[in-house]
Amino acid sequence: MDSPTNPSWWPARQLRQHPVRKVFACDRQLHPPLYSHVVNFPRLEIPLRGLYKNQIEIRNTITAVTLRPGTALFAAPNCWNLPEWQPDLELLSILFGRTQLGISLISARSKDFTRLTAQKISLTRPLTGPIPHIVNALVELQANAGSDETFVELTRALMRCVEDLLRQPVSQPAGRAHTLLEDIRVYLQGHYQYEITRDSVARQFGISPNHLSRLFQTHGQMTFSSYLTHVRIDRAKHLLRSYNLKLDDIAARCGYHDTPYFCHVFKHVTKSTPASYRMKSHHPPAA
Repeated sequence: MDSPTNPSWWPARQLRQHPVRKVFACDRQLHPPLYSHVVNFPRLEIPLRGLYKNQIEIRNTITAVTLRPGTALFAAPNCWNLPEWQPDLELLSILFGRTQLGISLISARSKDFTRLTAQKISLTRPLTGPIPHIVNALVELQANAGSDETFVELTRALMRCVEDLLRQPVSQPAGRAHTLLEDIRVYLQGHYQYEITRDSVARQFGISPNHLSRLFQTHGQMTFSSYLTHVRIDRAKHLLRSYNLKLDDIAARCGYHDTPYFCHVFKHVTKSTPASYRMKSHHPPAA
C-alpha cells in the first residue's frame, strides 16, 4: 500500500499532458435520477484515459455530456451526476468531505459498476490554506452560474494544491487501520445508493469481511452495517426535505429496494415516519 502522502499512482504525468481546459458543473434543481451520484460534499472528477459519459443537470435540463482527458466534472454539495461506465476508462475522483479528502484512481474494465477497481487514499482535509477557499469558490461559482474560464482556472489551481498537499510530509501519520477505515467511510458515502454489502466492500478493498467488521468495531464508533444505515438515512432525510419524490423512489435512491423495510429502518433511526419527517421539514431545493 502507498504511504498516506505522495502515492506512486498519483497521475502527475497525465495531468500535465492533458491540463483541464473545460469544466462541466452539475446542478441540483431537478429530481436526481435513480443510481445518480449525489453526496453532501463537493466532488471533482477528471478522466485520464477513455470516455466518461454522464447525465448531469445544466440550467434545469438533464444533459448528456462526454468527458475526455482535459475536461473535468465539478459537483457542489447535493448536486448530482449519473455516470455511464465505459471500458478502458481511467478516472481521478476527489471527494472533499467534512473532515477527509478522499482521492481515488478508478479503472473501468466493463460497464458493470461492481467490476470497477480503484486505488484510494484519504487525508485529513485542511481547514486552512488555499484548498478550502478554492473549493468554496467553486461552490459559489456553481451557485451563481459563473464563467467557464473561472471554473477552469480555479480547477487547475485546486489540482496543484492537492498535489502539493500529497507531497507534504505528515508529522503524525495516521495508523494504517485508521487510514483504511477512512477510505471505506468515504467509499460508503459515495456509493450508498448501490446494492453494497459487507462482503462486496471487503472485496473492493482486498480484505476479508471479518477484518472489515473488526475495523469498524475497533476504530469506528459504530458497526459497518450501522454506519451504512446512517449514511443512507441521512441521504433519505435530505431527499424528503428537498424533493417531492415518492417513498418508493427515495428508498431506491438510498439503496433500499423494499419500501416497507426502508420505512421501518427510517423510523427506528429517526423516531419518525418518513411522511411525518417530510411534513415537519420539507422545503424546495435552493435556487
